[in-house]
Amino acid sequence: MQEKQNGAQEIVNLFDPSPEIEVLPYCETGEVISPLPDLVVKVRDIDYKKNNIKLDEYWVKGHEREIEIPMAQLTGSDSHGDGHIAGAFPKAKIIFKDELKAGDLVACLQSKDKQTLYVIYKIARW
Repeated sequence: MQEKQNGAQEIVNLFDPSPEIEVLPYCETGEVISPLPDLVVKVRDIDYKKNNIKLDEYWVKGHEREIEIPMAQLTGSDSHGDGHIAGAFPKAKIIFKDELKAGDLVACLQSKDKQTLYVIYKIARW
């Protein structure tokens, strides 16, 4: 006897993750135990040391970026009589002074082999 085809089950199977599919990484909250230059970030019970951490360069104090600011034309004044100044800097350099401090919470992703920690961003507290 031929087995009856179950269309609903076939649709469910399309969206049901197979055990062969690798589990996607998920974001976890870590805590900075020690800031740079000897960075240590704790995720769950694992302390990741600097050599095993990939950090966005934004968090390295003194990181520089060059920006261009387009020139704006003088457009007159607003209803309060405040004038608008024309001109701009053709290029400027921004030096970031932000850095991670002990106790900061950070969003992290672990590498597949759990040997490398990617620090994505700092989590605000209020």
